[in-house]
Amino acid sequence: MIRYELQPMVRLKDVDKQILDLFHEGDRTQSYLVDETGYTRQYIHQRLEVLEAAGYIENIHAKSALYHLLTDPRENTEDDQDTNS
Repeated sequence: MIRYELQPMVRLKDVDKQILDLFHEGDRTQSYLVDETGYTRQYIHQRLEVLEAAGYIENIHAKSALYHLLTDPRENTEDDQDTNS
């Protein structure tokens, strides 16, 4: 059975952009993201839940809170500056 879900529009915060940038280097744990961004564990957890619900990341190992980037929404914008004016 194929499951289709609409991805909700998420207004990315600065922390989300930092998190997504770190995912471009590879899979990341919640602890790593806390250490690299300086935000609290609770706040990073909240932002990871938002990004996961939007379909941008996936929790691939629950015990270690390891996440994988599925898609970076910043790469899919139609506002790219390569439009002909």
